[in-house]
Amino acid sequence: MNGFSLKEHMLLGLSSPAAQCEGGELESSWIYWWGLGNIRDGASPAVAAQHTQHWQEDAALLRELGVTAHRMGIDWTRVEPHEEEFDEAELARYRAELTSLRKAGIRVQLELHHFNDPVWFAERGGFERVENFSCYLHYVEHVAAALGDLVDEYLTFAEPNAYALGGYLGGGFPPGKNNVSSCFRVLTRMAECHMHAYGLLHSIHRAMGYGDCRVSVSLRLNDFVPAQDGFPARLLADGARRAFDAAFRAFYLGRIRLPMKHSSILTPGLYADFLALDWQGFTPVASLADTTPANDAPDSSAPETLLAALEALHALCPLPLSVTLHGTEDDIRVPYLFEHLRALSESPLPIERCFYGAFTDGFEWLDGQSERRGIVHVDFDTQRREPTDAYELLQAILSRGGADDALYAEYFEE
Repeated sequence: MNGFSLKEHMLLGLSSPAAQCEGGELESSWIYWWGLGNIRDGASPAVAAQHTQHWQEDAALLRELGVTAHRMGIDWTRVEPHEEEFDEAELARYRAELTSLRKAGIRVQLELHHFNDPVWFAERGGFERVENFSCYLHYVEHVAAALGDLVDEYLTFAEPNAYALGGYLGGGFPPGKNNVSSCFRVLTRMAECHMHAYGLLHSIHRAMGYGDCRVSVSLRLNDFVPAQDGFPARLLADGARRAFDAAFRAFYLGRIRLPMKHSSILTPGLYADFLALDWQGFTPVASLADTTPANDAPDSSAPETLLAALEALHALCPLPLSVTLHGTEDDIRVPYLFEHLRALSESPLPIERCFYGAFTDGFEWLDGQSERRGIVHVDFDTQRREPTDAYELLQAILSRGGADDALYAEYFEE
């Protein structure tokens, strides 16, 4: 038997980080970074998938697909282009999109920060400076008050560990620093911001009568393995795993463990309503650069590797699980999607959400437009959308509540 039934109560959806799909000429850190010539193929994030112009078409594609959840990003730069100046027209557009998805029965997991900062915030020293906490929290407060009645779940940050490694430990991300102390200072400050945002979001929802919400932070996890025999590679792979473990304990549990920095702000406690994992899969490590996001590669690992990672996380903190990102490239996407959905559905773990990334092709950070991860293909010249075979497979699985042998034969047997 090759078929499977979808796990009961597990919502399936897609992922659309704002800076990767929206486009637009913004005063953001990644537009600035592109202007300095740091994108490998020269593609500008101002192009991306022009989602702000095509959101109604994209919402229709989600409805037709039959997803029950969507991980949707909000761009801080778009909402607050200048300090203390909020763009209410942009918030109204986000509100219209959220309303459309809600009417379609699609529950949104709203992502408040994913790698991209307003230039004004970066110029103030970003998350490296504790006095900038209030900037981020004011933004969170404004968004929650304006949109919270349409949102059930929030991610305060997406992959803050990748943000810190990429931007402050030679990973090629803005601001382009390479300093271990700065890297873990930023990561510690972001954990402190998350702790405050967790309480703030719950408080706003209660105060405004929106009903309670669920809040978490998605952490990047790679399956780091030594790329070669020898002590240096083993040490680096082990160090990368320990750094993830330290970030997990700081963000979720308010506990500091090396290499995180001392914090007089973090207080031991529980700062998540579910565990959220952005999965990057098998990652061979031969040098320090291999542990940063610059080494991103399509996931070719077996689904059992993802399940082992989820099981280890759940053992550390027995909360519901959300796979907030997993995905791969075109040529192996269909078998990858089928095998991973089957494994997640058959797992006894309490997996409540599963988001494939990405929904559409877009701006893939340092790789620009050259790497295509969307299950909807985008022609960047015309912005024409075209569903791929993976879109059609997921649509069939959702409509049937799983996959039978006939569906398996249609896609995998000649």
